[in-house]
Amino acid sequence: MERAQMEFAAELLRLTRRCRGIDKHVSASVGLSIDEVHCLSVLFSEKPSSVKMLSELINVSPTRTSKILRDLEQRGFLTRTLDVSDHRKEHVMLTEEGKQTVDRLLSLYREIGTRMLGSWPAEFNLDIAQLLQTISHSD
Repeated sequence: MERAQMEFAAELLRLTRRCRGIDKHVSASVGLSIDEVHCLSVLFSEKPSSVKMLSELINVSPTRTSKILRDLEQRGFLTRTLDVSDHRKEHVMLTEEGKQTVDRLLSLYREIGTRMLGSWPAEFNLDIAQLLQTISHSD
């Protein structure tokens, strides 16, 4: 592997560790596991059409996803109803409490991001903005 590729890989590893640290901080602040935080945020932003799709988006098994959904439902963050035409499918919707929690999550991530961006040079922030835009359009 050439030097530039190794440096890129090392930076990506550092970024991944930093993101995990941010996730840990946010999840502790709202009293949810990292998987629960990811589940709520994906339900809010992506509105997956199935548990299988949700499990792929949060990168956990469908069995684990079902347990997360059950726990979040019991705690009042979401509701689940069976599809009228196909009882093998269920619809998952955030409750008002779930939406308020997602608002709090987004606020925490925005605060952290603002602090991080404020500590970097302005030209670096432009690079980050372009990178994020590229990533969001590559899905």
